[in-house]
Amino acid sequence: MASAADRDPRHHAQKMQKASHDIRNHLREDVSNEYDAMAEDFEKKEHELFGEDGFEKMAARVAQLEQQMGIHDLNQFTPR
Repeated sequence: MASAADRDPRHHAQKMQKASHDIRNHLREDVSNEYDAMAEDFEKKEHELFGEDGFEKMAARVAQLEQQMGIHDLNQFTPR
């Protein structure tokens, strides 16, 4: 026979709230782990394509091109 606490709808609501909280935490952890794995894959691909400091080299190259084209100062494009 069910106890008085088990028959109380508030008890069920509390149990469901805890279960929902636990599921949400597990999902966050799973998604976080998936993003971490994706970031590692992207970084590995970046190193394969551009070398160990590929991102930094490309960022410097883009900055140089922006400077040459006169578009390096974003303030000139920002509405006032």
